[in-house]
Amino acid sequence: MQRQESGVLALFKHLDEFATAARLVQNKSGFDGHQVYSYASYHELMDVAESAYGPSPVRWLTLMGSLVGCSVGFLMPTLMDYDWPLVVGGKTAGLNSAIPNVIFMFELFVLFGALATIFGMLWFGGLANPRARIFDPRLTDDHFAIYVPGVLMDSEQSRYLRSLGALELKAV
Repeated sequence: MQRQESGVLALFKHLDEFATAARLVQNKSGFDGHQVYSYASYHELMDVAESAYGPSPVRWLTLMGSLVGCSVGFLMPTLMDYDWPLVVGGKTAGLNSAIPNVIFMFELFVLFGALATIFGMLWFGGLANPRARIFDPRLTDDHFAIYVPGVLMDSEQSRYLRSLGALELKAV
């Protein structure tokens, strides 16, 4: 069994105070290994994460999946048209009758892009941990938190978190 490290959990109620606190403790000494908890995704928090970890590589998988889907959506019906020509309006098989394939290209563009995005999120983000520790039940409802491991309640880090607007500090 994995040993749980003790630390301090700072609870925040409002997003703006929490985003400011997350941005300030990001590079501050004494907050090594801190974790940020939010019940939902917000752009303000994504900006903080992007400044710490860089832009997400999932967007490149989405682009590649979409381009592959668009290519497959063009090539598949075009090549099928050579084997089973469906002459409509006197157009010959192949590239001359590619205009109706645009709908199919768009559909596979969206499908392959979405599948690549889901795969990328699971690959880079990892699957959810069913044994993850929930420090406070309010974190799944309407509160935000910053967890700092290896810190005591009467430390400088705790006082700093309280000065940033933490509603409550808990020793965990």
